[in-house]
Amino acid sequence: MKKIKILLPGLFFIISIATFAQTTFDEGSGMYGTMLNDLKKSLYENGRVKKVMLDGKERLMFVEWVRDHIHTMKAYKYWEKDMASYIDFFMGRQTPKGMYFDYWDSYKDKNVGQLFFTNCFPNEFYFVDVNNQNFFFRMPIEADLEYLLVEGVYTNWQTTGDQAFLKQWLPTLVKGMKYEMSDPLRWSSKNLLVKRPYSIDTWDFTSEPDSLKSVERLLYHIGNLPETPKGIMHGDNSGMFQACKQLAVLFGAVGQTDAAREWDLQGDVFRQRLNSICWNGKFYAHFIPEEPVPSHIKTDPVNSIGLSNTYSMNRGAPTREMSASIIQTYQEIGEKTKSESMAPWFGIYPSIHPHFGKYAVGEYMNGAVLPLVGGELCKAAFQNGFETYAIEQLKVAEQIMDKNNRTLPGCVNGDGTAQKEAIPDEWGEAAFVSALVEGLAGVVDKSILFQEVEISPRWYFAGIEKTSVNVGYGSNGNQVSYSYEFNPKSNQVKISTQGRFDKFTLRVPVPERMKSATASINGRNVKVKVDQVNQSRYAVVNGVGNTNSVIIHFR
Repeated sequence: MKKIKILLPGLFFIISIATFAQTTFDEGSGMYGTMLNDLKKSLYENGRVKKVMLDGKERLMFVEWVRDHIHTMKAYKYWEKDMASYIDFFMGRQTPKGMYFDYWDSYKDKNVGQLFFTNCFPNEFYFVDVNNQNFFFRMPIEADLEYLLVEGVYTNWQTTGDQAFLKQWLPTLVKGMKYEMSDPLRWSSKNLLVKRPYSIDTWDFTSEPDSLKSVERLLYHIGNLPETPKGIMHGDNSGMFQACKQLAVLFGAVGQTDAAREWDLQGDVFRQRLNSICWNGKFYAHFIPEEPVPSHIKTDPVNSIGLSNTYSMNRGAPTREMSASIIQTYQEIGEKTKSESMAPWFGIYPSIHPHFGKYAVGEYMNGAVLPLVGGELCKAAFQNGFETYAIEQLKVAEQIMDKNNRTLPGCVNGDGTAQKEAIPDEWGEAAFVSALVEGLAGVVDKSILFQEVEISPRWYFAGIEKTSVNVGYGSNGNQVSYSYEFNPKSNQVKISTQGRFDKFTLRVPVPERMKSATASINGRNVKVKVDQVNQSRYAVVNGVGNTNSVIIHFR
């Protein structure tokens, strides 16, 4: 084992990194290791993971709808080898325009009512595969799949290094992105951003007038026609920003430098437009109207906050200062609602009165407590200098799990009990797995297969003085391990590392009242940089090689 020694005047830290067969925290991590284990257990025992035969190929499916599948890859990547087979099925079904479908289903030996359902919409949104007796559908209102498939391919590349898969599908990803940036139903020529009808944030329906009945009600509910009123939902555009930046990395990985530069610049444009048009001074506005909000939807779109604020932070769209403002907004909402809700993890706040579609205030996206918001908020808080607040979110999640047989339901009531109608549990569970691994344990892959890793052990904020962590991808076993020990009397941290990485950046929280730090790696003194991250400070050292002993001393 290679050791890194870091000395900061008055404090001493040691960190170790090694390879193991599972992504785990040891028993010294207390409730946080238990939470990680229970989340993993629920993701498998109560989840939808299964192998399905599609287009003559066995594929690993996490959740049926491909967007749900991709959102849960942030957890399953730590245990599963196959990140590719299910998403390539959807990419292989891309329409000539560049659009992807949301989901598939078999109508063999089933009621064919779903086929009637699809026939209610323009035929570009559905496809019937007669030979295999499957049908495919795209919720017309949705504007997210094209950037989410980029995220899916990026995750596969990062966890496997599969260059052949990457080269095969890059043209498809570009076609999908250009569809979003050109189709009149998706692209705003006015604001040069992606647009959609007035859903609650990224969700797949709008609120129809009470006067509509039967098919007309359905068509309005999830439809998207040229005359459908639309606006800019910031989460679609932070997703496009992230996808552009990921495409730049992917093109760089296959040696296409001109394309990499093009998509990197396109990402900068998205970020500039997003932050100038959608930022209301405190957070990203729920919607920026392009046409008036329908009169039956009682909302203030500019001053309401939607769930994608948490996603946008983790996609890197806002500055640190903007992220701090978003997190502080959630803290304020938590204070306002603490007598009625154990967490401010709402799909939208304030809720829409008296209802949005069939959902009354407090139901589903219209005011339920959503663990997917909690997990994304928790991770963002860890990485933006609000670590104590992040720990609070983990403790709330622990309370909810205790109320629900150690699972995290997709939607819960204000008291933490499960709602009857909910999104897949896996969304929120995966978000909290990511918050535990990348936030609390602080292991972030900065390249591919952990060749370059960032380690930010944030156990200090959780009151954990000694523990160890093993993190890796299911496709290649574990890539990073470290042991952590903090001595509050001597103000010293020891970290020992092992694994299969070439370069590392170690970021250790500077305890309160400490002003400076010294560090050593394997007995050799090294330079320490102190990084201010909103409310927090980190002692930062860089090194090479994977087996190290680090000692940090704080004063």
